[in-house]
Amino acid sequence: MNEEDDIDVELLSKTQIKREADDLVLLGKKIADLSQDQFDAMPLSETLREALVVARKLNKGGAIKRQFKYIGKLLRGMDVEPITQAIERQLDKDRAATARLHMMEQWRDQLVEQGDKALGEFLEVFPTADRQHLRQLQRKAKLELEKQKPPVSARKIFQYIKEISTTD
Repeated sequence: MNEEDDIDVELLSKTQIKREADDLVLLGKKIADLSQDQFDAMPLSETLREALVVARKLNKGGAIKRQFKYIGKLLRGMDVEPITQAIERQLDKDRAATARLHMMEQWRDQLVEQGDKALGEFLEVFPTADRQHLRQLQRKAKLELEKQKPPVSARKIFQYIKEISTTD
């Protein structure tokens, strides 16, 4: 091996070290961006938790940068795998809640637009639903839509879907 090969290996390793340090800073920013409940549920050391609390309070550019560099340094000395797994679990919960919300919105839209056809499909999926109540809300929602009034009944349909989907 000659001198040039040694320099290339050294540069690569420095680059890799910097990349890993940047990744740890990004991880710190992800943790700091979590909601308070999610943040409280994270498996963090007391020192790291305090540093993140300080970072969450800061609002000036230079101070924030320095604080996140410090957080990255703290993370460098830790096993970050449990932290990244906890973040993924939090994100999975958020994704599931979003998917559930979209499902409820789709049912509402179908019930308002497609009438009895959608009602039949809905009752197959949610057999405990009150057919008569839903049909009444559907009619009102259709009238509100035609007369360009606020979608009060469509909101009631959504709330009913929310109730029924959590009990089934």
